[in-house]
Amino acid sequence: MFGQLLHDKRVSRNLTMRQLSDLLTQKYNIKVSSSMIFRWEKGAAPSLKALFIIATELQVDLNQLAVIIADSNLTRPESLS
Repeated sequence: MFGQLLHDKRVSRNLTMRQLSDLLTQKYNIKVSSSMIFRWEKGAAPSLKALFIIATELQVDLNQLAVIIADSNLTRPESLS
């Protein structure tokens, strides 16, 4: 499941949800809230843009993430501001 993978990668880098959201916001010039990270970890699917950014930042193969999301029964993608 994508949420578990995101959680595991975040924790392995010793990042809180807030730290990850701040990192993504600053580094990629997008607004990602800690509550959005929480929703993703609980099962919401990120947008393709967010998926690409997460894959890049957490060094996860984008194809692997796409397969995980496609195989999961997730809610509709969250939009990024």
